[in-house]
Amino acid sequence: MDSPAHSSKSKSEQKTLYVKFSDFLRNNRIGVVIVFGVVVLAVIGVAVGTAIKDGETKASAASLEKLDADYAAYSSEQDTVKKAELEKTFIVSADKAAKQWNGQYAAQKAIAYMAKIDESKKDWASAEKEWLSLLSTSSGSYLAPVALQGAASAAEEQGAADRSLADYKKLVDKYASTTIGIPHAYFSIGRLSEGTKDYSRALAAYQKIVSTWPESDWTKLATDRIIFLKSSGLAK
Repeated sequence: MDSPAHSSKSKSEQKTLYVKFSDFLRNNRIGVVIVFGVVVLAVIGVAVGTAIKDGETKASAASLEKLDADYAAYSSEQDTVKKAELEKTFIVSADKAAKQWNGQYAAQKAIAYMAKIDESKKDWASAEKEWLSLLSTSSGSYLAPVALQGAASAAEEQGAADRSLADYKKLVDKYASTTIGIPHAYFSIGRLSEGTKDYSRALAAYQKIVSTWPESDWTKLATDRIIFLKSSGLAK
């Protein structure tokens, strides 16, 4: 059991510590308030940031939903005059969405829609530009191989076989196991290679189709080209 003297000493030490702590707070009150304020602001910042992120996600989803509905309305419109008006309105909203939601799925879908509209008008230069723009922002998205196929097709329509071949090669090299349309891409590589007289590469592309996708609709066409190249002495 503590003696009266020890108890008194303990209380005195506690009082001294309390006084020292009080003096510290009083002498450094501004610094303490600043530190406390920083901590509070940090907590509030995280909460606000989360709320903003959630709000942006909802707004982006709402924008995408409207884009889908507007594009469907545009695509199904049969009246030429009305369709032209819907196109103008849609392009404005799609361009806005592409900028507002840059990097997000809503922006990527907006760019894809604009590329499709360019294709429908046979504006292949603009279509290729849109598809490549989409590719630059969607490398991890399922839209990336779609963008490569679109860019390759648009380049070919402009007579740019070299650019088209490069896009198709990227497609088969990077997305062969994750997307559809790869047999068609190989057939396009073969066809374009024939056009540049690179018959060895054309033959290799056709043989890839036959060996990898024996049940594909492209296999018979590839087989026919193999027979032609070999019978013509263009490839061995």
